[in-house]
Amino acid sequence: MTTDLDISIPLQLLRMQLVGLRKSKHLTQKELSNISGLSIGCISNIESGNDSTPIPSLNSVLKYVHALNSDLYIKEISVNN
Repeated sequence: MTTDLDISIPLQLLRMQLVGLRKSKHLTQKELSNISGLSIGCISNIESGNDSTPIPSLNSVLKYVHALNSDLYIKEISVNN
């Protein structure tokens, strides 16, 4: 039996927090790109939340957060079948 895990809401919240964090540092996507080494397209994908955008890799998210001199905490969640 396969169970699909809907991560759209937590992912949407993460994206909103990341955009807020970048803006609180008064950085544009281009400036963050220069600092992080991520392409502007990658940063845009991390920050956008439409259905056609692929889920960002954890490595990319960590580079994004590290470039902002911040920490990322991941809360453990349990999934009951």
